[in-house]
Amino acid sequence: MAVLLLLVIVRLPWAGDLGMHAATLQRLRHSLTRPGDPLVDADAPSPYYSPWMLVLGCLARASGLSVFVVLRIAALAGLALLATGVRRYVRTLSAHPAAPALAALSLVLLWGTVLINWSGFLSLNSLALTVSYPSVVALGLAFHHWAWLTRSLRAPAGWDVWLGLGALWAVILLCHQFTGVVATLGALAAVLAARPPRAQWPRL
Repeated sequence: MAVLLLLVIVRLPWAGDLGMHAATLQRLRHSLTRPGDPLVDADAPSPYYSPWMLVLGCLARASGLSVFVVLRIAALAGLALLATGVRRYVRTLSAHPAAPALAALSLVLLWGTVLINWSGFLSLNSLALTVSYPSVVALGLAFHHWAWLTRSLRAPAGWDVWLGLGALWAVILLCHQFTGVVATLGALAAVLAARPPRAQWPRL
C-alpha cells in the first residue's frame, strides 16, 4: 500500500482539485501578504489560504522549487503525519504488535464497493487522489490530537498541555474544516470514553 501511494506521489495525477491547490500555492509564491483569490483574478481573500498552504508557500519562496515539487513534498509530509498519527492513536487503544498495521489497512480498505473521491475520506482511492491536499495533513494531525488527548486524560496534565491541544485543534480546523468537524467529534468521543473526574472539566 505504501509503495502504491509513493508511486502516486511521483506521478501526482492531474485530477480532482489538484489544479486549485497548485494555483493557491503559486499565488503564495508571488506574495504571502496579498496573494489574491487563487480561483479568479481578483484581489480578494480566500479560505484556501490555510496555515498548511502558508507553510508550503514559504517553502516554495525560500527554496525556489516548482509548485508541483512542493506539492509532492506536501504529500510525503501528509502521509508521514497520517501514518505516525494512526500508530500513536492505536497504541492508546491496544498494545498488540499488529494493531497499527491492521488499523491502517482497515482505514483504507473497509469502505464497501462504492468509490468515494472526496477530501477528508481515507478510502484508498480517495487517499490516492487527495494525498497532496491539506485534508490529509489535517487527518494526520487529528489522529495525533486524539492520541495526545487520550494520554492527557489518563494522567495529570498541566495547562500547557491543554493549551497545546487547543492550538492543535485550531490548526486542524483552519487547514480543513470538514476534517476539523471529524476531529472535534473524535475528541468528544475520547473525552466521553475516558470519563475524566470533575476536577479536570475546567481544563477541557
